[in-house]
This record gives sequence, C-alpha cells and structure tokens, in this order.
Amino acid sequence: MDQAYRRYCRAAAVAFVLVTLYTVPTKLLQGRLGPDWAHSVLHLCSAVLAAYAGWPARSTAPARAVTWAVGIGYFVLGCYGWFTRGLLLGTPLAIPLGIPENLFHLLLSVPALAIVLLDLRSARSQVPERG
Repeated sequence: MDQAYRRYCRAAAVAFVLVTLYTVPTKLLQGRLGPDWAHSVLHLCSAVLAAYAGWPARSTAPARAVTWAVGIGYFVLGCYGWFTRGLLLGTPLAIPLGIPENLFHLLLSVPALAIVLLDLRSARSQVPERG
C-alpha cells in the first residue's frame, strides 16, 4: 500500500500543476485572477507538497498525510461546494466553488479515499483476533 500512497501523490501533483497551468491564464484573460489568486497559490503549494511526498520523501509518512488530507478535505470541500458559491468570498483569500471546482475536488478526493479505505481494511484484516 505504501506505493499506492506515493503514486497517488505523484498523480495529484501533476493534476494540481495542470489545473493551475490552465486556470491562471484563463482567469487572467477573463479578468478574474485578482479575486482568485490565493486559490491558485494554494493549488501550487499543494502540488509542491504532493510532489515532495510522492518522490523525494524518505518515508511514506508525508504521502500518507497528503493522501488523507486531500481525500478528506477535498471530499468535504467538493460536497460543500454544491451548496455554496465559495469560501471567504469578497476577501483576498476567496475560494470560489463552482461546478468545475467541485468536480476537480471530488475527482481528486475519491481515489485518495479509496486508497485510505483499502489500507484501513487491509490493516484491520491483519490484526490478530483476541482469544
């Protein structure tokens, strides 16, 4: 399972970079980057963290932490986004939560949750029964 955590982090890092490479120029051309710059910075920071966890980290602890955080955090954010327009709107730290953002959050969280749940299940099956 350790490799699954690392592979997930590598894929998530690529996804974060690709989404940022698409959204920043698009929002810049549409004049929407100003109120949404922090969201893009957050995705870049997430990409760096996921890349570290997926490649050079010496242990799998960072990959596990990133996978758990993205799995739970993005799932909650992806679900919450269907009921609100965003977080901290009207501030420099605004995070809009439209349909594309919700889909991105959910698409990134579901594989992470699958890895976490499979790992928990396998760990549970390896626990010896008490007498």
